[in-house]
Amino acid sequence: MNINFQELLQNKEYLDKVISVEPYHYKLLFELRNGYRIPLTITFSPLFPMQLPIVHINEKYHHIPDIPHVMRSGLVCFLEKEGVIWSDIPERTLDFVFDRVERVLISNSPQIEYHREFSYYFGTLENTNHVFSVYTPEDEPTEISVLAMGGKPFAFLTNDMKSRSLLGKLLNTNIKSRNLEKAYYIPLDNTYKGKVPQFDRFWSNEEITSLIRNHISEDTLLKITKFSMNKKRYFYMLRIPLLTGDQAIIGLWYEKVNHSLSKKIIPLIDDSVVDDFIVTPLFIFRNDDTTLIERGGGIKKPLNTLLVGCGSVGSDLLFMLARSGMKNFTLIDDDRMKIENSYRHFLGMNKSIESKPKVELLKEEFENRYPNVHIKTIENEVLDTIENGEIELNDFDLILVAIGDPNIERRLNKLILESSTPAIFTWVEAYGIGGHALVVNNGGNGCYECLIDSELRLYSSLAGKSEVPFIKNMNGCAGAFTPYGSIDSMETALLASRLVFRFLEDDIKGNPLVSWKGSSKTFEESGFKTSDRYNQPKDILGQDDYEYIDRSCNACSNLKDVAYYDQY
Repeated sequence: MNINFQELLQNKEYLDKVISVEPYHYKLLFELRNGYRIPLTITFSPLFPMQLPIVHINEKYHHIPDIPHVMRSGLVCFLEKEGVIWSDIPERTLDFVFDRVERVLISNSPQIEYHREFSYYFGTLENTNHVFSVYTPEDEPTEISVLAMGGKPFAFLTNDMKSRSLLGKLLNTNIKSRNLEKAYYIPLDNTYKGKVPQFDRFWSNEEITSLIRNHISEDTLLKITKFSMNKKRYFYMLRIPLLTGDQAIIGLWYEKVNHSLSKKIIPLIDDSVVDDFIVTPLFIFRNDDTTLIERGGGIKKPLNTLLVGCGSVGSDLLFMLARSGMKNFTLIDDDRMKIENSYRHFLGMNKSIESKPKVELLKEEFENRYPNVHIKTIENEVLDTIENGEIELNDFDLILVAIGDPNIERRLNKLILESSTPAIFTWVEAYGIGGHALVVNNGGNGCYECLIDSELRLYSSLAGKSEVPFIKNMNGCAGAFTPYGSIDSMETALLASRLVFRFLEDDIKGNPLVSWKGSSKTFEESGFKTSDRYNQPKDILGQDDYEYIDRSCNACSNLKDVAYYDQY
């Protein structure tokens, strides 16, 4: 789109004295609704109006006001772009831009607007040192550690081997104790209502001292004093309650410049030593577990999970749950990774060359990807594992079954019902016509055995009755396999994952069955027919189904009947 920007700007009544400085860059006067005229510069993108221009207050002709969303450089931050759609007509887009700029310039924003952008403003400080952190801020002041590299603080962590190991894995190095120094974490008790540091305007030593003394208890003050005695340099992490209700996490690094000063002097709480220390603000990149999970929209509750079956569905399920913040898994599978399954298994082709146990490969992969994930492995058949006492089902919070073998699943179902642990069975159907997830042992009737009718067919089946197995055979009996693709596996794992999330939120009543269905084209072209259940709408199949429950089931009929299915 060829745009005459000079003409575009001159045609706006609220703009005057438009002068081209260089291509795409103009200076002008912007008349606000209150009649005030303010000099601005505007720089367009060649992709305008798809990309918005950059607007500055022209500091040659106007002071930079101390208001939120106006940077010290004069940059006007007039829009948070995410989720906002504007016109693709240049004239309308320009009106949109100057309307948003005007809102910033004439706003009488209270201090809370600065607090809303605390982290951004703090990050603009000219002498800030950036620091990594795997320490999870808590409610009590405590001694922590800081990893120093090149004489500068690099990362905050807790004083234990677990935290050191996690940081070492993230940095791909061994964290040695000689590289660690002591630091102190201080959560302030009272809401901070003062100014937000930005650009060249950091708090003075007196302001920092006042901040600390006015926002902590006497007990915390004594703890700081005890920690800070006899230090050559000092590292602190502060948690500051803001007017917005949020908590800002920042760091402070004090270095002594007057080495004759008494070691009993503590700069954080003694404002009489202003010139004896250099204080450096530390911008903290939070990579603690709580922050990462919250940013990823993940699971915050601890859960000890048993995953039975580490094939295509099981490996995808593990991937989704580990990414969501679940950390403690025990994997059971007696199979080895084979190259013929590499296109629908999470581990892929390169992991299949050595034909190692799936559980071993998954443990290695996931503990490398997510160092705070802990995986125990059992390379054995699940029924043998349970019956020889190698695991106790009651030790787990949730059992996930992704083996896709109805005969083993029937026996496993009965063993689960004898325990106190809820379970979710999940499996995919041939040719990707659908997949299922079933909750078991979550209170009341309903279990895997209920699915099986007198003809030994599954209630859930989307495939019609067939005398021919739903398998393909490429290399004789050893090459027989159930045909479905990686997308079908992932769709089924996603279905089961959503049930896990609901379980954690106490949002599952009883023991529902949920299903998804895909295209039947290839399935029918192969000579097979779909079942009556396949004809149900997708949204119905995706809802909790209790109709399968057999009240005379020999596995779960002795359980208290909660009868959630009566409402359907």
